[in-house]
Amino acid sequence: MRGLICPFALFVCFVVGCSPAEEKAVMKEVEASETAAQKVYRGDRQNQATEQKSDAFWKRASVEVYRSPEELLAQDARERRHGLVLDKIARGPGDKHELALTFDDGPHPDLTLKLLALLKQENVKATFFVIGKMVEKHPELLKAIAADGHTIGNHTFSHVTLTKIPVADIQVEYRANNDIVKKTIGQNMKFCRPPGGDYDSDVIHAAEACGLTTVLWTDDPGDYANPGDNVIEERTLAKLTNGGIILLHDGVKETLDVLPQIIAYAKKKGFSFVTIDEFSKK
Repeated sequence: MRGLICPFALFVCFVVGCSPAEEKAVMKEVEASETAAQKVYRGDRQNQATEQKSDAFWKRASVEVYRSPEELLAQDARERRHGLVLDKIARGPGDKHELALTFDDGPHPDLTLKLLALLKQENVKATFFVIGKMVEKHPELLKAIAADGHTIGNHTFSHVTLTKIPVADIQVEYRANNDIVKKTIGQNMKFCRPPGGDYDSDVIHAAEACGLTTVLWTDDPGDYANPGDNVIEERTLAKLTNGGIILLHDGVKETLDVLPQIIAYAKKKGFSFVTIDEFSKK
């Protein structure tokens, strides 16, 4: 029913009848819904979601929802059982000894350049799912990511849980990020990742409408919680499989510290590293 409350209220008023005061209240709700997107995206100016703090949808959306690899796999299985085919990449080709490193939530002012230096030293290309409001604050870091040849993906503008906001605002979140990235480096993004991996068919279709394919993951060591170097390494290495998509985060020092060991182990086991863009072409 997300995004259908206001039209339904209008329908009730039309069929059943409303008092002038009730009709005015319904129209006010409709106007609020129609202008909600403008609070996030207003012309050429992208705005942080803090302007949405008084909005009920955004209060819920600000609480991040997390989906584990097992939950994502179960959701995919349910979709297949019901014949639901959604435009998403859950993993790469199973017949290729390849892995994709992905980094969410950047660019980060303290650690992105160090991460780029490490990846260059290891001769590894990765995929960075960037947040629009972070790009707006640190455009030079996005330029550095692009200059090093990494794939850049859309992680929304405000980093909100997309299943908790109106459908129209999902597109707004993706579009605002598309625009700031295009303005900064002149590139159109092809891939996106919903925060927390929380998605439904509305989220996938909204991404498609913005020219984006949704990317999930097979391997998540939970580095965002800073569990410790050893824990991140052990969790990551325990689940390496052909076509694996590894979820890590830009801005986590523990990840930066342990990444050389992860890359070295994977290479020793015969894996090579590719970007999501390369996965999509196979």
